[in-house]
Amino acid sequence: MNSIVVLLILLMYLGVLFFTAWWAEKKASSRWTNNAYVYSLSLAVYCTAWTYYGSVGVAADSGLNYLTVYLGPIIAIPAWIVILRKVIRITKVNKISSIADFISLRYGNNRALGAVVTLLCISGVLPYISLQLKAISETFHVITKTGTTSNIFEDTSTYVAISLALFASYYGTRYVDASEKRRGIVTAVALESLLKLLFFIIAGIYVTYFVFDGFDDIYAQASILPNFKERNTIGGLSQGLNWFFLCMLSLFAIFLLPRQFHTAVVENNRESHLKKAIWLFPLYLLLFNIFVYPIAWGGNILFQGQDHNSDTYSLLIPQHFGNNTMTLLVFLGGFSAAISMVIVSSVSLSIMLSNNVLIPYGFLGSFLNEKEKTNTWRIVFIRKIAIFP
Repeated sequence: MNSIVVLLILLMYLGVLFFTAWWAEKKASSRWTNNAYVYSLSLAVYCTAWTYYGSVGVAADSGLNYLTVYLGPIIAIPAWIVILRKVIRITKVNKISSIADFISLRYGNNRALGAVVTLLCISGVLPYISLQLKAISETFHVITKTGTTSNIFEDTSTYVAISLALFASYYGTRYVDASEKRRGIVTAVALESLLKLLFFIIAGIYVTYFVFDGFDDIYAQASILPNFKERNTIGGLSQGLNWFFLCMLSLFAIFLLPRQFHTAVVENNRESHLKKAIWLFPLYLLLFNIFVYPIAWGGNILFQGQDHNSDTYSLLIPQHFGNNTMTLLVFLGGFSAAISMVIVSSVSLSIMLSNNVLIPYGFLGSFLNEKEKTNTWRIVFIRKIAIFP
């Protein structure tokens, strides 16, 4: 596929993203942007490029282990209606804008604790953001069949990162009150969540029913592959413990990841939206996982003995059969999964960095000597700049 054509399509896609955010900000009080479905879909920022590509890779190489990432949130969902409702109420009363603010509040507004939480979140999330950008770059080279480059000015992910930083800085830092709702970003993320699910399901249907003759056909061919049985069992006690701890890790992640706290708590407009989210979000995860296994083992069947990255099977299979349209749809779905995580994480980290580190430990003294209007501009400017690094 021609790289210029793909780049133009990406530019149009980003244009749609900007337009969606602009329209949502303009129609902030509309039922089209302020409803339980948009809120529930925005929670699917949990599903990153790892979900889109990595789940397939893990299923192909290790079997059932990929399920732990989704079992944890599903187990935690029933507690949302109690725990998350209380967290949202505390957040609204105290105008909390991040997980760092929330934790420091619970310990007497401890400024140092807020700074420590912020730095821990930054150190943990920044590498994951870089992995999302790397996924965009690598999959771009897969579908265009071009070689990777070490020159950042020739790397697609460089320009994608700049575009996303501009988007996040404009729509994510428009208000001095960091607890204000960002309907533009939330609506754009909800749209991306819908698109990445739709594209992945379309790819799954294509692999299952057009490349192969249904689930039974894939299972019959996969079952004769080496180590099929070993890869598709939980294993012994050690493997069972591994499943338990990974489930617990993902359970806490759905509450404590900065991007999840931001979408689930800070951007919540009405508590009643939780009633829809407690069944719609698990349903979303279920639908996303229906075709993970067929794609993974379909790739193992087709590319047996070949040196291919199993993470990219969802791209390689339609590409193998010359279906450029399907390949492009899968790529756009993975692109959506990656950029939604980057946007929300960047906004949440910039708020944490400005509120808990830069302002209290760097600019607080100078703020006392300025007028309110000047301080407002400076706070917004600090948050905008904090997004780019």
